[in-house]
Amino acid sequence: MDEFRLTYVRLCKENHTEPQDVVVEKLKSLEQTGGKGRTTLDLSTHSLSPKTCAVLGKVLATDRNFTEVKFADCMLSDDAVKSLAQGLAYNGFCKKLDLKGNNIRGSGVEALGKMLQHNKSLISICLEWNALGMLETSFATFCDGLGANSVLQALDLRNNQINHEGGEELATALKRNTCLRALDLRWNNIGLLGGRAFLEMLKSNKSLSRLELAGNNVPSDITKSIETAIDNNAERQILSMEHQKRTHTLSQHIKSVEKERSVQLSELMNEIDHKEELLRKTKRTSSHHIGQLQEALEDRKGAFNSLAAKLSMTESELVLAEQKANDYGAIVNHLKQEMTDAALIHQNELRKEKEDRAQVEMRYLKEVSDLEEKLLLSQNKVEDLDRKCRQQQEQIFELKEYVAHFQAELKLKGAQFEERLQAERQHHKEIQRDLETARSKDIAHVKQEAEDVERSLRDRIQKMESHRLELEEEISRLKSNNMADKLLAEEQLQSAKQRIRAEEEQRHRQLEEKVRVLQTTKDELQSHCNQQAALVSELQSRNSGLTLEVENLKRRLEEMGHELADKNNYTMAEVGKVKIELNQVVNKLESERSLNAELREKLSQVDRELSDQLLRYRQAMEEKDRELVMVQEKLRARELEMQRQREEEVQRAQLLQSAMMSYITRSPTK
Repeated sequence: MDEFRLTYVRLCKENHTEPQDVVVEKLKSLEQTGGKGRTTLDLSTHSLSPKTCAVLGKVLATDRNFTEVKFADCMLSDDAVKSLAQGLAYNGFCKKLDLKGNNIRGSGVEALGKMLQHNKSLISICLEWNALGMLETSFATFCDGLGANSVLQALDLRNNQINHEGGEELATALKRNTCLRALDLRWNNIGLLGGRAFLEMLKSNKSLSRLELAGNNVPSDITKSIETAIDNNAERQILSMEHQKRTHTLSQHIKSVEKERSVQLSELMNEIDHKEELLRKTKRTSSHHIGQLQEALEDRKGAFNSLAAKLSMTESELVLAEQKANDYGAIVNHLKQEMTDAALIHQNELRKEKEDRAQVEMRYLKEVSDLEEKLLLSQNKVEDLDRKCRQQQEQIFELKEYVAHFQAELKLKGAQFEERLQAERQHHKEIQRDLETARSKDIAHVKQEAEDVERSLRDRIQKMESHRLELEEEISRLKSNNMADKLLAEEQLQSAKQRIRAEEEQRHRQLEEKVRVLQTTKDELQSHCNQQAALVSELQSRNSGLTLEVENLKRRLEEMGHELADKNNYTMAEVGKVKIELNQVVNKLESERSLNAELREKLSQVDRELSDQLLRYRQAMEEKDRELVMVQEKLRARELEMQRQREEEVQRAQLLQSAMMSYITRSPTK
């Protein structure tokens, strides 16, 4: 936050602009606050100069602090809007923008359109109480930017003087936009043509799920069609989101199952490789033992050959030794034959063991392939059952959506009729109240005027009475004082009476004129009251007609309620059928699961048999090793016996030689 303020001050100095105090104070207050308020730049209701907005636009272009920016009711000029739009066009962090109540028009609207073409982060824009639709060319540029935008989800265009041509441009742009979810166009003037354009747009746009068109002079039938299309889009989005969630869940489940299968297969292959390695090691040790035995046999054969040579050298001398040597040679040949027979038998046994091992491995591989095929078949069956289950669930969802849509329409119609009835009642009450207040005001005014006239007349009469009394007193005084002046006084009195009579007649005529005027006013008021009474009676008749209409609508609602109950019963029956089918599918899945369990048990049994075979093979190899050890011991015993016999023969030869020498030495003497 401090970096934003320092950057703002630095750019103001570079542009030779004095930083506005309200902006600096706002940034300082944001530095002191914490939580969500630190991510909102709110400069609403503050007057911002174009130079300040230019600097703010440059700072916002690279800002990474604020996710929401508010410039509501700032009375921004076109240059200020351009500067802010140019900065926000390259901002990749801000999510919400509020430009309400700035009278944006002309070039400012074009700048906003260009900003929408380049910005990739704003998801909500509020442009309420502006004048975007005043110039068609500027608004067309704005619509082009909106059509090219791919991230904006909510747009508020209330009270923007958008006419039917602007509505058509906006609808054309929304045909290309696939990300906008909510659009508020209340209190504009798109009219019939704009409504038709939006209805045509909704045939291709399936992403717009909220559209407000109140106060646009759009006919009710088009409004209802648009509301139906919007409801369908909202339901479609809900279904697509649920489908995506279920697809993701199923894909995760399938991946986990595949991972488990791959782990099991890898473990099985590792066990098979381990067993093969053990067999190879056993084979190598056996071949090594056989080689050692063959070498020992070759050594023994060489020793036997040397002994035969020695025996052949002494054959001429020792007949008995030769005979014995022949006997021993026969014995040695017999031993050699036994050794070769034992070696052949051992080789045959090894070959049989190899063949048996190969057959067992082939059988196990065949069983593994059969199990894999059965597993694939079971997986295919599970996928088919899952697909049928999804189809049944989709049918259930469609029925639920139809019921919910029907209920929503009933509620909407009932609410509309109730609102209309309340409005008519309120209007009738207001008219009656206005009539009563006007009548009471007129009557009060007439009464006030009559009281004023009566009060003035009473004052004049009192004055005349007092004047008459004074005159009578003067006459009596004059009569008593001067009878001579009687004639003169009578003449004066007569003249005074005539003058007073004339004045009284004139006043009487004036009063009659006022009474006539008051009478005409009274007649006019009476006629106005009669008109108001007629209007009241007409309103009462209309009220009774509306009451009858409301009763008819209530009866219609009751009929629709009965129809809805029938539909609910039918839906519940269908849901019961679907539940039964789903239970059957679940039972089939359980049977498949039990089959898979049996296959796993068979596979484990095969593994146990294989381990038993390996154990028996190891035992056989150990027995063969023991036999080899016994044969080697027998060979060593035979070698020891031959060595002993050889030594005995040597001793006998020496004895024979000594006897021969003694005989030879004795014979010449004789």
